[in-house]
Amino acid sequence: MDVTPGNCWRCMKPLPEGPVTCDRCPQAKYCSDQCQEQDRVRHGAVECQMFGPKSCSYCKKTGEMKQCAGCNNAWYCNGTCQRKSWAAHKEVCQDIQAMIAGLSLELTNKYTDLAKRDVTHTRETFLDPPYYFGNTMACDFLQLGQNEWADGIRADETMCDFHILSAGCGDLRHTVLTAASLPAEYQGKVHIVLNDLDPYVMARNVLFLYMLIQHKDREGIAASLATLWYSLHISKCDYNLTKTSLRKLIQADARSIQVATKGCVSISDEDLAKLRYVWKGWYSLECERIKSSSVNLSKQRQAVFAENFFFSHELQLYYERLSPKEAKNLKTWFQRGLFLAQDSSVRSLPFDNPTVTGRRQQIVGGYMEATDDFVYCIQRNLTPFTAWDSLQVQGSAGETISTPTVMYHKYVEKQLQKTSTLLAQDRLHIHMLVSSCLEIPRHHLAQKMAKFDRIFTSNLADYVGFRKLLQTLRPLMNPNNKNATLVTETMNWILYMPEANVWDERSGRDINDSTKTTMQLCKDDTGKALSSPMAISNQIEYFNNTHWFCAYLRANMMAGGFLISELDHIPSLKEAMKCEGLQMRDFREELNKLVPFKYRVNARSLTSPTGAERALEWYLPSDR
Repeated sequence: MDVTPGNCWRCMKPLPEGPVTCDRCPQAKYCSDQCQEQDRVRHGAVECQMFGPKSCSYCKKTGEMKQCAGCNNAWYCNGTCQRKSWAAHKEVCQDIQAMIAGLSLELTNKYTDLAKRDVTHTRETFLDPPYYFGNTMACDFLQLGQNEWADGIRADETMCDFHILSAGCGDLRHTVLTAASLPAEYQGKVHIVLNDLDPYVMARNVLFLYMLIQHKDREGIAASLATLWYSLHISKCDYNLTKTSLRKLIQADARSIQVATKGCVSISDEDLAKLRYVWKGWYSLECERIKSSSVNLSKQRQAVFAENFFFSHELQLYYERLSPKEAKNLKTWFQRGLFLAQDSSVRSLPFDNPTVTGRRQQIVGGYMEATDDFVYCIQRNLTPFTAWDSLQVQGSAGETISTPTVMYHKYVEKQLQKTSTLLAQDRLHIHMLVSSCLEIPRHHLAQKMAKFDRIFTSNLADYVGFRKLLQTLRPLMNPNNKNATLVTETMNWILYMPEANVWDERSGRDINDSTKTTMQLCKDDTGKALSSPMAISNQIEYFNNTHWFCAYLRANMMAGGFLISELDHIPSLKEAMKCEGLQMRDFREELNKLVPFKYRVNARSLTSPTGAERALEWYLPSDR
């Protein structure tokens, strides 16, 4: 599902003229019989079932089928077979519909409570630490070859500008990868609005862009920024450069930042004031590690790891999926937290990195609160390896790289170099918007922004619901671009549906019984046996939970909150796929064009996605 069209579904190499196709479904294509055979277990477990022909749940014939609209998990030749099957199917079907209605009410209560507390505007939003490291893999916002240029390139298309909105953007990884992935033929300009409510995240983004532009002629600036992005400790030279940049930003107003970045970065004075507090906090930290008054980030980081009893077990399961060489390097990374262009001693890095500090969580009077103490705040499960697709990184490496950490550093450095070139050519313009995603339309109107060719929303739908998000942002889509797309993502959906996971303690199922089949499939596919049934993420790609996700989507579409009324009926899947004047690309019949509906997990042992991430693409129908 996550393979670029024209590439093999197993090895990802370009397909030959006469590719080998799956004998059951129309989607999977391979470069050889060997690749098809190697992918048979993985592809057959879920994808082939979803894309391939269905069997009648009553007479078992295979052919043209109609899906049960009640549960989306039964198929019938015709109404006769469906009626004959109803007595046996009734209880299961009605149970799923009852679950959808119950979950809708639960989500309605959640969204209504968030709206009452005005969580999109207040400090309660920031109970989580800042997302300085991405929690999903970087993606290219445009992917012109699969969209505007899918049918060939006209001369005028190489010069047209594109406008992108990244709502709830987090760090710069998507922006950097988009800039670095532009085809050589493209000579137009890309305008990106980066929106996030978190001033810590946005302060870091502005700082990095400012340094990349101001010091573009400094040798090794891309390498320095790659290190500053992800390393716990930094060199004296990089620390001094960071401190100088912070001092200038603290003193700057919006106009001077725009001038200093040659018009490539813009921000309002109102938003700038929100970031200045963060820059002052970083600037004031004592970061020289040898001093007794130092912030001592190594000690703080180890304390974060020690807070979670199960984290060491999770790491052990992670290491088991790696080669011995990879595991050794990753163990060193978790111990030391260094991200460098070459393996180096901690002694050569005399300063702590102030930009990995921020607010922290603590329990006060029985309630979780956040405090601005500028302490180490990177979530323990987020790493450079989770933020960048290991398949792309390994494919880009070319020559032999000594360790995964060095390989990743060189990759990020290369993407930053390409971004720097685009900025120097005045072809990448970035506007910073520090606000709730629900306030974007107001700013869009006030600042007379262009309509967007792409809108990415991270997993904001987990917090405001699909309907509210689509209602808010659909009017901002470019109606003149037939490829204009709005992408919604969800990571938390599976938390509401125990049955949708391979195993969940809330389901009441025995873990060994639940994982017996998926553990064997994982071994057959990868050639490696799992040491524990608790390695759920490694098993989930062999577990078909498609109909459970469809049920969640219907429940979410039924839910109210944020001034949206709950629907008075359970929407069918067809109804859920048409919302607020948008049509959803049906992931059961075709591949997404920007972000895969879901990612392979075991093919990415270094990145190790959870397997629960889901992306939906919405477009303006041609008959609107």
